[in-house]
Amino acid sequence: MDHVHGGRGLAGSMASIVVFLAVTGILATHEEAHGQIINVSALAGKPVKDGHTGTVNLALMARAGNTQILVSSANTTNFWRFGEHVLLLTAKASYGLKGGRGEWNEEPYQERIFEHLRYRRDISDWLSVEGFVQHEYDRWRRLRFRGLAGAGPRFDFDLGKSSHLGLGVAFMSQWEELLSPKAGDLHGIHQESRLSSYLSASIKLNDDAALSGSFYVQPNLARFSDVRGLVDAKITVALTKRLALRVLLALNYDTAPPAQVRGYDASTNVGFTLAL
Repeated sequence: MDHVHGGRGLAGSMASIVVFLAVTGILATHEEAHGQIINVSALAGKPVKDGHTGTVNLALMARAGNTQILVSSANTTNFWRFGEHVLLLTAKASYGLKGGRGEWNEEPYQERIFEHLRYRRDISDWLSVEGFVQHEYDRWRRLRFRGLAGAGPRFDFDLGKSSHLGLGVAFMSQWEELLSPKAGDLHGIHQESRLSSYLSASIKLNDDAALSGSFYVQPNLARFSDVRGLVDAKITVALTKRLALRVLLALNYDTAPPAQVRGYDASTNVGFTLAL
């Protein structure tokens, strides 16, 4: 990566990323209003109407001066329901630069891509079966490739008009390859099987605010001391009919991470959600 000097370079980089985010939002718009472990069950309630429902989230963070940081991110979550059949597609991407005194570091500060596709077939009001596939690349967690596929039952319970509880259990096969293998790492692509279980809940606090949370546990079936998990919570506050403020808190943990990678990641995120 070439170095970028001065305010003109910063402005050019910011302009490029703003254009990218704008194009992403335009491509994802719709005319109707409706391992580290990634939480794909945060929308605990099931879409009740046929057709498409979805959201797009865009964020840009910039800092200039002695320390300069530029991070862009985009993600989208989409549901399609056709009778008893439900399809979920969620995708995320982020890219960030970091530097100081008018120069960017040669390596990006963040570089990540994630896609998840899930199919669910309703058996009854409270029981469904689902299958999923997923791909992930994350430079700073040293993931060159992570692909997984799984299937299992899901149980849904409406706890009154304003709250919902979802429970899922699945057998999952995972294929993983690390960037720049180090001493103690497994080289090349290796496969493992895990039990993926999650509990997800949501509650409507009032007409404009809702709270949701999820808890994941994924033990390695060949070595139960190797466990991955996720705890996260999100509060959403409606600002207009289509625009909402969201605050997300998340904690990922891994009892057997790759060499020189910490076993936990904690994050907070404040952003806006646009309903499509």
